[in-house]
Amino acid sequence: MRGLRAIVILALLSTFLSSIVAAELTEQITIPTTDTFDVFHNLESKEFVQRGEIRVLQNETALYQPIGAKDSLKLVDTSEQTLSVDQYYTVVLRSQNSGAQYALGVRRCRLNGEKKVDETFVLHETEGGVFRVDYDAGKGSNCLRGSLADVPTFVTKTLVRRRAQGPTPQLAVAASIDASTGKEKLPEPEKGFLAKYWYYLVPLVLLLLLGGEEPQQEGNSRR
Repeated sequence: MRGLRAIVILALLSTFLSSIVAAELTEQITIPTTDTFDVFHNLESKEFVQRGEIRVLQNETALYQPIGAKDSLKLVDTSEQTLSVDQYYTVVLRSQNSGAQYALGVRRCRLNGEKKVDETFVLHETEGGVFRVDYDAGKGSNCLRGSLADVPTFVTKTLVRRRAQGPTPQLAVAASIDASTGKEKLPEPEKGFLAKYWYYLVPLVLLLLLGGEEPQQEGNSRR
């Protein structure tokens, strides 16, 4: 009886944990994307075959989703590819929004002898979207090892780096130099109220002082 109860509890716990994981994955999937990049590579031949896609999300993260061989596409336009396909393992990212392509490569020998290859995509973006992509895969020490494994599995890590707007510099005012002494002129002291507005006050004072006398009453002039 106790064994049956333990099995039921484990089943309920497993269902609960599965629902939590599914909820987290659903939350990630429902985050709006800013762009999606088709990922092509030339691992097995000189042709570029799609092996996955990178979804750039609005929360400044990115998700890589591999694509099976049956659903893969071939990259027809390789005009952006300038690296030697014989010496370099090359990945091409193509934006689904703009069609822009980013050709990224590492020396093929970095993948030698590896069944699992760690790779990292760093997508640099601004308000206008992704403007540069950095890529790294394999290890430099593998170039001293044997040949490339048949079809290594790629362990993909994606990072998003957003370029922040820096502070606006405050330009200093050019110093005023006294031509007679060659030294910097000191700022003039601020004038007081009277020094600023004396030419308004003087006419008012003169009008008050030189104003005509009051006319004498007519009765007082006769005696």
